[in-house]
Amino acid sequence: MTTFLSRLAVHSKLFGLMLERCGIDPAGLAAERCGLSLAAAARACMACGRTVSCRRWLASSDPRSQSDPPPFCPNARRFAAFRKN
Repeated sequence: MTTFLSRLAVHSKLFGLMLERCGIDPAGLAAERCGLSLAAAARACMACGRTVSCRRWLASSDPRSQSDPPPFCPNARRFAAFRKN
């Protein structure tokens, strides 16, 4: 059984990589809505059951270029809206 701390470690790493790959500035997201947007995105990531899909997508996308988040990502719409601002 996966412990909360090990799940937190995995998802925090994937969350950071996804932010980077999607061109999302973590500080900018943290400043939006007094940190509520970043907190909601982090919670959505922690609750996501698509860890294997996320790892595969990150491994298959070019780390040197920015991409739209994959459709299965629970933060896809949030990240797309943030990038428009």
